[in-house]
Amino acid sequence: MSSEEITKIDIWPDLPETMTTIRDTLIDSYHLVNPGDANPLGILHGGHLMDWMVNAGTLTSSRIAKGEVVLAFLDDVFFVRPVHVGEMVRLRAWVEYVGKTSLEVGVLAEAGKNSQNFQTTTLSYMVFVAVSPRGEPREVPVKVEPGKDRDMYEAAEARWLERRKKIMDRKRKAEEVSPLAPDSQWKATSYRIVLSSDTVYGNYMFGGRLLKILDELSDVVASRFAQGVVVTGNVDNMSFYWPMRVGDIVEITTALNYVGKTSMEIGIKVISEDPYTGRRHHATTSYYTFIHLGPDARPSPVQNYIPSTDDEKVRWEEGRQRSEQRKKRLEEVKDIIEKGVFRTPN
Repeated sequence: MSSEEITKIDIWPDLPETMTTIRDTLIDSYHLVNPGDANPLGILHGGHLMDWMVNAGTLTSSRIAKGEVVLAFLDDVFFVRPVHVGEMVRLRAWVEYVGKTSLEVGVLAEAGKNSQNFQTTTLSYMVFVAVSPRGEPREVPVKVEPGKDRDMYEAAEARWLERRKKIMDRKRKAEEVSPLAPDSQWKATSYRIVLSSDTVYGNYMFGGRLLKILDELSDVVASRFAQGVVVTGNVDNMSFYWPMRVGDIVEITTALNYVGKTSMEIGIKVISEDPYTGRRHHATTSYYTFIHLGPDARPSPVQNYIPSTDDEKVRWEEGRQRSEQRKKRLEEVKDIIEKGVFRTPN
C-alpha cells in the first residue's frame, strides 16, 4: 500500500439532483505514512497532511457542486498529535451547508496503527466555491439539508453568514502587493510557475498543493533559525484573494515574525503575477507556527531573537498577540476533541 489515496467511491450513494442530507455527503479516504512523507524524526510533514485534507474536502464538495471547485477559506488548523511513519491516516470530509455558490465543509483527520485505535490528529472547516471552467462562480445545483444533524447545520450556516462580511474585502486585499518583511534578516523568497501538475482540473492551482509548498518553504526559515528539526504546530485561518492560474508566476516570501520558548511564527505572503501583462495580485497571506524538536522528538528551546528594525518590532508584537490568541484557541480545540463536540455526521 502506498501513500496514494484510497477513496470509497464505490460505496457512495447516488445523490438526488437537487437535495441531499449532510450524512449522505460524508466520504472517507486513507493514506499510509511512508518515509518520504516524514521529517528525519519520522514524523509526518504538516504540509502533506494539509494537502490530503484539502483533497478530501475537494472530493466531497465537487461531488455536491457537480463540477469544479476552488478552496476559498481555511479555518485554523491545529496539529494536536504527531503522526509517525507506518501509521494510517483517515480523512473524513462532509458538506455541512451550501450557499448560492459556496460550500461549508468539515474535515477531520485521524491516525493510528489500525482502524481500531484511530486518534484525532487535526480538524478544520473549509470553504469551497463552485466555479465554471473560466473561473467564474456558479450556483451549486445540490442543496444540503440538516437531516439528523440540525446543530451542525446551524453552526455552519452561522459561519457562512460571518464569512460573507469578509468577502467584500477581498478585492482590496488582492491589490496589496507590497513586499513582506523587506529588511528582515530571517526570510526567504522563492519563485515558481504554476504547472498543470499543480492543479486538479487543469486551470487553477490546487489549494492543497499550495499549502504543502508553503509548509516546505516556511519550514526552511524555521529550521535554519532553530538549527534543527521542526514540525508544524498550527496554521492560522487563511483567505484566498486571487486565483493562481496555470502559467502564472508565484512569488512566495516567508519571514520570521515571532519566537517563543520552543516555537516560531513564520509569516507568508503569496503574490501571483501574470507573465503576459506583469499584473501582480496578492493571492493569500498566512501564518505558520513551528515547534523545534530535539533528538528525542520532544519540544526543545530555540535561540533568543531580538527584533531590531521598526518593521521587525511591529511584526514581533503582532506575532506575540497572535501567539496568545492561539494558546486560547488550542485549549478550545482540545476541549472540543475531548468532549467529542466536533463529530462526524454518522
